Amino acid sequence: MPPPSIISSFLSVQPLEPVLVFNTVDDAAYFQTHCKQGRILPDQRSRWVFLPMPEGLLRVRTARNGDVAYEFDSHQHARAFNDSIKGLGRIFQNTHDKPIWDRTVYLGKQT
Repeated sequence: MPPPSIISSFLSVQPLEPVLVFNTVDDAAYFQTHCKQGRILPDQRSRWVFLPMPEGLLRVRTARNGDVAYEFDSHQHARAFNDSIKGLGRIFQNTHDKPIWDRTVYLGKQT
């Protein structure tokens, strides 16, 4: 079975953690069982999976096409976060115009 798609994400204030939003309860449960640090809180929506605060996270912002961008202080921290969510995010290669592009993990709609 392919991994479920993340439809959106946000940073929760209480608890202060990234939250991945899935299309269905089953998708969230499947992800949570394969990503041991993720948890579904009983008093929250069951399509939301809460993750521990990743190391090096600088900010969370909206991006094009409904994506959510997680910006990190280094490529290593961005890659570690993406690895922790089973590679479901996208990290772009650096370019001459965007020399620090590889420090951002994009989650959400695939275009």
